[in-house]
Amino acid sequence: METRLLFYLNQFFAGVGAEDKADVPPDSRKGAIGPGKRLQALLGDRAQIAVSVFCGDNYFASHRDEVLQKVKQITKEEKINIVVAGPAFMAGRYGFACTEICHWLANELGLDCVSAMHAENAGMIGYKKYRDRKVFLIPTADTTQGMEDALSRMAKFVTKLAFGAVIGPAAEEGYLSRGIRLTEPSPKQSAARAVEMLLAKLNGKPFISEIPITTDEVVPIAPAIKDMKNAVIAIVTTSGLVAEGNPDKFKAVSNTKWGKYSIKGMSDMKQGKWDVVHGGYDTVYMKADPNYGVPLDMVKQFEASREFEKEGTFARLYPYFYSSTGVGGITSVMQRIGREIAQDMKAEGIKGALMVST
Repeated sequence: METRLLFYLNQFFAGVGAEDKADVPPDSRKGAIGPGKRLQALLGDRAQIAVSVFCGDNYFASHRDEVLQKVKQITKEEKINIVVAGPAFMAGRYGFACTEICHWLANELGLDCVSAMHAENAGMIGYKKYRDRKVFLIPTADTTQGMEDALSRMAKFVTKLAFGAVIGPAAEEGYLSRGIRLTEPSPKQSAARAVEMLLAKLNGKPFISEIPITTDEVVPIAPAIKDMKNAVIAIVTTSGLVAEGNPDKFKAVSNTKWGKYSIKGMSDMKQGKWDVVHGGYDTVYMKADPNYGVPLDMVKQFEASREFEKEGTFARLYPYFYSSTGVGGITSVMQRIGREIAQDMKAEGIKGALMVST
């Protein structure tokens, strides 16, 4: 029987457009498009991409249920056997869509689904939460430079599924773990295995735990500022707004740096000269009015208002704003940036921060 694939991709990889087309509704094309053409070449005659489905990242997030029903309809009409989505690398909205589509089709139609993304893509949250036994995510690099490797891994995995091979544990097969523990026979008793692991650990030798333990850092909620009238407040943004020329060499995606820039004597961000370094949204509007990223105009209006004069809400605004670029950030790197900014703020006597959403 011919193995027929549905290949899902977002508007960018489908060649429809970038952020300006993120609201494009779902559509389909017969055969392979975008990265699917290379995937088809790697698959050869072992499986056929029967249809490619694409959708804008923003549209999917806003119309999830509608898109899922549409994809399900196409999947049934095209008599699909296996679903392939991505690779999404570190694109969080794209990764979210891939995970949701795979989860939906695996549960609604019982199909095997293969996607690929970086291990810290936002789509991993759903993957680990759903724990679908028929959904597999292949690890990728954080950028499209890893496209060839990602597609090669996906092709090999799809080939295994097409031939009906038994898929083993994640560590053996190369997909990202879902946290599913299966009972399987072992030639050694549990006590013997436990002693072997203990001896290996005591002697500094490598070993693999049968019960991997993962912990996420718990960030406590900061207590309320007791003396707001004497508090210095700073503005912090992840919009990628930087001084003209990008002196700190921010990267548009997977940035590893932060900076702080003077707003002393200014009442509006349009009074300064700024650049925007961010690959996760259309920066045209931010460049036209940087108050969207650092709302200095609104803060200054508030400070000059009768309400502020009467209440004395806070002492003053710190004459610099802190900035970084949040898109595609590695969790450990973002944690470091957060710690470093917090340390600098404490050293400057800052008591609170206005965190601006982008």
